[in-house]
Amino acid sequence: MTEQEKAANDALIAKLKSEVEQLINEKGFAKNNEIESLKGQLNGVSKKEDLEAIKSEVIRLAAELTESKESRKSNPVNFEGALKAAIEEKAEEIKSIIANGGKQNAPLVFEVKSAVDMSTVNTIGAGTTQVSLTEDTGIISAIRKRAEKYFANVSVGSISGNRAMWIEETDEQGAPVFIAEGSGKTKLSVLYVEKTANVRKIAVYGKVTTEMLADLPQLISYIQNNLVKRLGVKIEDQLLTGDNIGDNLNGLKTVATAFDAAEAENTIAYANEWDVLDAIATQVEIANGIPNVVFVHPRTLQAMKAVKDQDGSPLWKKYVDGNGELIVSGMKVVSTTAVTAGEFIGGDGSVANVLFREELNVQVGLDGNDFINNTKTILVESRLVQFVSANDAPVIVKGDFATAKAALLQV
Repeated sequence: MTEQEKAANDALIAKLKSEVEQLINEKGFAKNNEIESLKGQLNGVSKKEDLEAIKSEVIRLAAELTESKESRKSNPVNFEGALKAAIEEKAEEIKSIIANGGKQNAPLVFEVKSAVDMSTVNTIGAGTTQVSLTEDTGIISAIRKRAEKYFANVSVGSISGNRAMWIEETDEQGAPVFIAEGSGKTKLSVLYVEKTANVRKIAVYGKVTTEMLADLPQLISYIQNNLVKRLGVKIEDQLLTGDNIGDNLNGLKTVATAFDAAEAENTIAYANEWDVLDAIATQVEIANGIPNVVFVHPRTLQAMKAVKDQDGSPLWKKYVDGNGELIVSGMKVVSTTAVTAGEFIGGDGSVANVLFREELNVQVGLDGNDFINNTKTILVESRLVQFVSANDAPVIVKGDFATAKAALLQV
């Protein structure tokens, strides 16, 4: 090979190396072991064929990286996965805190960014048993908490400000009528009024050791099965029964309309709880709503299942649909201890608007004598608001079965 040919070959090799290095930088391969190995091979490569092979391998890895990212976009993680990702983002900060003997200059904050589907499948109530700190059984028997069922039956969204604003139509005037050709049109008018509701904050906290902070699976389990679960139950209580006083949410029971037997009053022989549910659905439909859910206490549902027809057959079996759910006049019967035994609340759940300013925010910091005791305080909080328009309040009905049955009972 002549000097001129050697110089041309060296220039080509240098160009190919530059192209491969640029490709690696453009694709943003964080800390990828395969890429690090290929980068190490570049220095000793002197043949065009070897460089082309390395370039092809980089392109293949780039395609896999892109496919992986797209897969994550189209398959959103559940709560546990989102919490794990949020904590892993702060892994270096956690290691630094542990290395410094637990000293912190500022709270460690990580936000769960995934907007999970808040059904009973993905909520904390369906989670696994908490991992134990001991080595004997590997399990801690956590205090039992109820499964949250509210979010799956109402309208859930997000909000970026501290106050939710909506528009209500009031003072409707005029009515549309059919008219003859050439006749004057009917004038219609309505008054629009702005309404607002404040975002509320709710928080819980707990103590963990610095050693536990270093164990990611145990940390996630503690946050998920203890703190977040307690927070979720309290939020559901407020969404159903909050009195809108002080820092309390405006609960569904507070805005609901009282049960009204109307034309069905004193007309039903041997009136029972199932007749009451049918009357609730009728009241909702007359108010131009679409009945879809009613919440009752498990003890109440148990008593309802004991009601028999004249042949001694349980009435509840007549209301079971193909999915095994109890459906009465379009309303799914949901049992929860968030409702007082003997009472009911429900109707058109879609009119209940729950908006989250922060679905979940977790902070790890020092409080009180934490430093002396080698512990950390974990704070979990959420910010949200619930509102039901005054126009929609008539399609949410509340009451108690004893009073409702007495109103329906034929005399």
